[in-house]
Amino acid sequence: MAGESSMFLLHGNTRDVFPWTAEDGSVVHIGLREFLERFLSRSKDIVLTYNVSEGVGFPDKAMHGRCLNVVNARRAIRGNDPLGAFPNQTSEVLPLLEMLVTNPTQRAAVIVDFVEMIVPMGGISYMSDRDKANLVAMQRWASDPRLLGSDNLIVLVTEHLSDVHRRVVASAQLATVKIPLPSREDREAFIGGTDHQGVEAEMDDQALAKITAGLSLIQVQGLFRKARQSGEPILFRTVSQRKKSIIERECHGLVEFVDPAHDFDQVGGMEGLKADLMRVARAIKEGNTRRVPMGILFVGPMGTGKTFIAEAFAAESGLTCLKFKNFREKWVGSTEGNLEKILDVVEGLGFVLLIIDEADRSMGADSGGDGGTSSRVIARLKEFMSDTSHRGRVVMLMMTNRPDKLDTDLKRPGRFDLKIPFFFPETASGRTSILNALLRKNKIVVADDVDISVVSGQTDGFSGAELEAVLLAAVGVANDDDRDVVEQSDLDKATRDLIPSRDTRMLEYMEMLAVFESSSRRMLPARYQGLDTADVQKRIDELRQQLGHRVQ
Repeated sequence: MAGESSMFLLHGNTRDVFPWTAEDGSVVHIGLREFLERFLSRSKDIVLTYNVSEGVGFPDKAMHGRCLNVVNARRAIRGNDPLGAFPNQTSEVLPLLEMLVTNPTQRAAVIVDFVEMIVPMGGISYMSDRDKANLVAMQRWASDPRLLGSDNLIVLVTEHLSDVHRRVVASAQLATVKIPLPSREDREAFIGGTDHQGVEAEMDDQALAKITAGLSLIQVQGLFRKARQSGEPILFRTVSQRKKSIIERECHGLVEFVDPAHDFDQVGGMEGLKADLMRVARAIKEGNTRRVPMGILFVGPMGTGKTFIAEAFAAESGLTCLKFKNFREKWVGSTEGNLEKILDVVEGLGFVLLIIDEADRSMGADSGGDGGTSSRVIARLKEFMSDTSHRGRVVMLMMTNRPDKLDTDLKRPGRFDLKIPFFFPETASGRTSILNALLRKNKIVVADDVDISVVSGQTDGFSGAELEAVLLAAVGVANDDDRDVVEQSDLDKATRDLIPSRDTRMLEYMEMLAVFESSSRRMLPARYQGLDTADVQKRIDELRQQLGHRVQ
């Protein structure tokens, strides 16, 4: 209405149903195409829809006739024969649509669905001549003064913005409109209006609306349909499982749900670290968003329990836990598109702990050999993490043993407010706590006369993972003698046999990086608390020089 744009690109939750209020006040839920046709027919003389599969369509025959008259009048001016019907080929349809929307005497609206099939994302050098012609047509529409000066408009529809060629998306006169997943209020209204006959549920409509966060209305409708056909009630557990499978399928295996099987009770030692994370977990549960960090970074050598602690934190906080899988692909634009899908799911779910393990591999700084993909991924992630509306709703938790490979700006406060260093257990008592926790975790039965502190005293310099390896090796020794109960001699034999990591220089390098990244001095072991930044940096530089190409 301001005359700034006559082209709109709708993306996001475009394959859902939406509420339409009829003249009699009744509300029905209809697909986006029908919604747009009904809405635009209120003010336009002609509403036309097009996709590469069905071709050109109209809400009624009268509009079909009016459209043919307009197009044939323009064709007659050019000396072309009149059309009896619209063609299906995109290369033939687009010029006809241009004739319609640049006609100032007719109010028309054109809806182009699945626009990514007409102008897909990709390198121009790999596009066919027909695809290039389609791309030029879309760009020309966006800047055509005749379209801007008319009362006509074009609505493009896609599910994922990253699937559409960036030259179209970047057009100055094109306005993008994101359709979000339904809110809790939307879901509650939809569930309240759904026929409950033949459906039993162990929760009321309000509770069901709450736990279906992240689902579209069509997917919520599917829960009712399945319950009605199977005769099984809608349970909290079945909704959670259904939700998990739907979202994993929607993300095409890009994320996985993590169902933590342990909390901090199963974590040995690390009392200060657990206390800090428990404060965050309480703040999340109490809704005290000011005390919830935007992001948490776990740094430290491998084998120090970063993943185990992350899953325990997910259990303590009550957040839905998602973990990044490999979302990078070799095709142009695919990696960025995959990241958008993940972030859309996370934003729709809300109250999510998003775990990114081995962040230096998936989020490492651009090496210059991927066409700028890494820099675009990092830029989008920075933008997402800087959105303060996510505070308390979405917590990003990255884990890495090489924080030096991450973009410096990504690690700043405001994105990662809490950076927690991890180290090998410093004391024998700390190793004893870890060993006892590992016995509980692995359900290992030991003889009554076993003294775990003996093992602790013999494993100085062992990581948590290596301590677990000792226990599992002891179980193996006992099983070789057809015993289920581990004895002291089994533990002694396993301890003597296991060789811990001998790459001490690399491990020290990773420890110093953890010291350098730590956001709090009190989180550091006593031997590091007296070091200032210059001391830490000097030692890192020395180790980097000694390790050479291994840390490049």
